[in-house]
Amino acid sequence: MTNHASPRISRAVLAATAVLVGLAAGAAPAARADSIVTADAFVPAVKVVGATGTFVTDVFIFNPDPTNNAEVYLYFTPADTDGTNSVPLKITPDLAPRETVTLADILGRYFGEDGTFGLLEVQGSVPLLVTSNTYNVAGALAGTYGQYSPGQPYRASLGFDDSVYGNLYVAGLPNDPDHRVNAAIQNPTKYRLYAGVQLVDSLGFVYGTRKFEVPPFSQTQLNDVFGSVFASFGPPRGDSYRLNFYVDVNNGARILSYATITDTRTGDPYLVPGQAMVP
Repeated sequence: MTNHASPRISRAVLAATAVLVGLAAGAAPAARADSIVTADAFVPAVKVVGATGTFVTDVFIFNPDPTNNAEVYLYFTPADTDGTNSVPLKITPDLAPRETVTLADILGRYFGEDGTFGLLEVQGSVPLLVTSNTYNVAGALAGTYGQYSPGQPYRASLGFDDSVYGNLYVAGLPNDPDHRVNAAIQNPTKYRLYAGVQLVDSLGFVYGTRKFEVPPFSQTQLNDVFGSVFASFGPPRGDSYRLNFYVDVNNGARILSYATITDTRTGDPYLVPGQAMVP
């Protein structure tokens, strides 16, 4: 299986085509809300030297449909860059029913990128199961121990809601010398996202709030949550913190989020997606 760059096609046209193809083929009902199977998934992707190692991302795409081929388009947008006109890559040939494809070092091998990170969107003509692993290739020992990431469905994103139901929560963040915590705000829409992020301790005390702007179809990274982003608020060591992410301006934008926790002794990271409180 190979990848090649398709002609420039707007996101709107591809999304509409995917819906029409699914209807014409008699596609299965939409996935349950608690499943990550989706026709529009978002995952972080990297090929970069970071503070604790050299990281690359492998992506795995499974077509669970028993009868229909899957047209799959991939968009990559570097962090803090407007992805409205990103050129897609199309997986060729289409994924056969029940077929899985592995895209190792997706940024280096398929997008020709190096020294960058950002948001990867995977669109399918039928719902897909998308996962990834971001791992440190410069660790103390050879291997691919690293950071599993589920492809977050667009339906998991939140719009503006000035209540507890408008927050995405990432809990269990350590503030100690053995861990480094980064976080990311993802914008899966065509609108500029104005987002707020709160740092909260285990008892619910809000230490501080930061505001961020994220371009369309992109993401912004919060590097070193405790050592830089929220350091001026003085969060004490040894507590278990959470981050609250929310849409700050009601302009149609939506938000996804996650945090990565890296053990600074080994360079091994893990990822925690932001989760909403369901009414």
